[in-house]
Amino acid sequence: MADTNTTTSNNNNLMQAWFSQKMLVRLEPQVKLAEFAQRDELPLRTGTTATWNGWRSLGAASSTLGEGTANSLTALSSRRVTATIAGYGRGHKLTDLFQMTAIFDAVNGSMDVLSDSAAKTVERICQTGIYKSAYANNLSTTGILSALMSSVASGMCSVTTPANGSSNSLFQFPAIFGTSAARLSAVSKTTGGGVSSQLSVASLRKVTTALRAQNARPMADGLFVGYSHPNAFHALRRDPTWTNWNQYQNSKETMYRGENGMVEGIRFVSSTEAPRYAVTAHSVNMVFVFGQQAFGLTTLNGQVEMLISRGPDKSDPFNQFTDVAYKVYGAGACLNPSAGRILFVHEKIA
Repeated sequence: MADTNTTTSNNNNLMQAWFSQKMLVRLEPQVKLAEFAQRDELPLRTGTTATWNGWRSLGAASSTLGEGTANSLTALSSRRVTATIAGYGRGHKLTDLFQMTAIFDAVNGSMDVLSDSAAKTVERICQTGIYKSAYANNLSTTGILSALMSSVASGMCSVTTPANGSSNSLFQFPAIFGTSAARLSAVSKTTGGGVSSQLSVASLRKVTTALRAQNARPMADGLFVGYSHPNAFHALRRDPTWTNWNQYQNSKETMYRGENGMVEGIRFVSSTEAPRYAVTAHSVNMVFVFGQQAFGLTTLNGQVEMLISRGPDKSDPFNQFTDVAYKVYGAGACLNPSAGRILFVHEKIA
């Protein structure tokens, strides 16, 4: 007769579960846009509309002054940009039993999670001033370009030529295609996504040329900023011109640290929160390259407000729940379309 083993399985009632006293790190996206925005705080009791104003430029004198003869005077002209404040928020409902029996502080954990959610919300508010004006439209990887695949670059921005008459499907800054083809549909998996449609030093040069032609001002460090999804920069790092540029022009630490580096007067930041378009036939990244005061962010009441609600009331007579939440009131706006361009490139991961 075979021996009967005494094991952890047949004595599992004696086994204790061990819990680490350290919570696992949450993998959260980096959020970048708020630090580059023209930031303003909307004062209390001043309405729901945020307004930015600026003088219009005046060209050089058109003729010489004749002795004793004055040139005609022109009117001083200004422009205005407006955006409507909207509210956003999320929260958790925690039971008292859970709070008393969990091995970690549930309220602090909730606030930690919600603070990252709030940062992502502010990033999305900024995106309404860069990409599509409707908050939800920037979230969908299948809808953001679905109506515009047959559009030319000049038909994809509300300040150029509307594509289909719907402002909800238009971008806030002028478009540039990485490919030499006329229509966005050429930036496609089905057409092979050739080198000309991928992110490259050459396509970035097209963007900076367009910005400098409009006298766009770079940031204080003398560089424009490029913002996109990490997938966009995969193709760029394969470009031999990019490799040589960063090897000889920038510190070698750029490569070792895995940073995106800089080229053609652009320094790059990436975030998985950046909008991208990915369906069966097409896979497109949008690289937003911009300078000073391209877009603005205005908030009300200190940007993000964290809220903890405790205590019995009519809806909770037994004091069983604690609500932890945040709210933010804000608006993003395109302040100067000449100060930014959205480069549309094929996403090729190989």
